[in-house]
Amino acid sequence: MSSTYPSQSALALTRTRASIGDRLERNLIPEPNSGCFLWLGPVDRNGYGIMWANGRSRSTHRIAYELRHGPIQGFWCVCHSCDVPCCCNPDHLFLGTYDDNNQDRVKKGRGGATRGSGHYAAKLTEHQVREIRAAKGSQQSIADRYGVYQTLVSKIKRRVTWKHLEDFVDV
Repeated sequence: MSSTYPSQSALALTRTRASIGDRLERNLIPEPNSGCFLWLGPVDRNGYGIMWANGRSRSTHRIAYELRHGPIQGFWCVCHSCDVPCCCNPDHLFLGTYDDNNQDRVKKGRGGATRGSGHYAAKLTEHQVREIRAAKGSQQSIADRYGVYQTLVSKIKRRVTWKHLEDFVDV
């Protein structure tokens, strides 16, 4: 019995024959107001487009940059001048270091505080850290009082962590 549908192996062959650029382009739509080429395929948790290419999952904006400018040598970030994570317009992309990328983010007001209680993983406030620095008694008893590990108390007292915080106590 003959079917009008191609076999599974024929479908797989067709998928692999399409170039990475063709597969990228099929999932882009131009946004006329900004000039962005918006990725309509899957995205990661930060909104950056992702696709399977060369045997692994890759960021679509990096692929778009490489298709226009060639391979990226070293550990460079591909930054967006438009600040749209799913944009793949090579004219909106530029290379920068991780520091460049972070400074660009902060300059544009997109980054939260990266130190202190504004950090996503912070367990303590600045006020509590100052209290810990001034506290007397064993580090374990101080840790128990604040619900943290003794090693964190030790690092706070030695100013290994929270070193940006001034020494005055506002308790």
